[in-house]
Amino acid sequence: MMKVIQQCQVSPPPNSLPSPTILPLTFFDIPWFYCHPVKRIFFYHFPHPTHHFLQTTLPILKHSLSLTLQHFFPFSSNLIIPPDSRDAPYIRYLDGDSLSFTVSESSANFNILVSDSQDAQNWHPLVPNLPSPRTEPNGTRVVPLMAIQLTVLPNSGFSISLTFQHVAGDGTSLHHFIKYWASLSKASANNNSNSLLSLDLPSHERDRVKDTKGLKSIYLQELQDSDSKNMEFAGIVQDSYVNKTVVVAVNFYYQKLTLEIVLLLILWL
Repeated sequence: MMKVIQQCQVSPPPNSLPSPTILPLTFFDIPWFYCHPVKRIFFYHFPHPTHHFLQTTLPILKHSLSLTLQHFFPFSSNLIIPPDSRDAPYIRYLDGDSLSFTVSESSANFNILVSDSQDAQNWHPLVPNLPSPRTEPNGTRVVPLMAIQLTVLPNSGFSISLTFQHVAGDGTSLHHFIKYWASLSKASANNNSNSLLSLDLPSHERDRVKDTKGLKSIYLQELQDSDSKNMEFAGIVQDSYVNKTVVVAVNFYYQKLTLEIVLLLILWL
């Protein structure tokens, strides 16, 4: 049984970023438009009741997430798809933009959920869906890029699950984001700000990627000419779940990695 305790939005601190902040897409980003959203689940042992989690751990996680999004703002931004197909999509952050953040409670058995023989379908309730894209009056499509769900399994543990569009960042970017968030949370819980000094900040200078062959225009044209006209553009294919997983045990928690599509780009130079 799953019960939603809290549904809210988490954003970077107000006025912490220029508004608007625009990130152009590179030719590396366009092929990801064909991919399902990426899903990750992290399980943590937490032998305490739900009210203890809500009073002690949740405020720290939410506050540190807000601070983390100041540096990893693409995850709280939106993918903008102009109505004119001649205009390239881009990522846009406006002050107040946020990601969907859900807190739930589950009666599922924590030990079974983290077991190696687990059926992946039992994890589906723990994974958030991305909010639906919306269309502005001028026809511009606005596509959310990340959603997060925390699920408490009372007196056993909790999970943190993320769903995100791959155009916002690759696997390395996501794990950088998670490590930064975890470090901020730990520092906040221990009242130790010195531990933050060694954290590397992300770089968003996508204009460093040079497109000497005009690949971005070629890929965009191929995307627009695709036979899959019924696909949600940058939804892009409908959200779905897979049954196969890779399970990685990392010290005190288990990381569940869903099988994702791997695209290999062969570039002629």
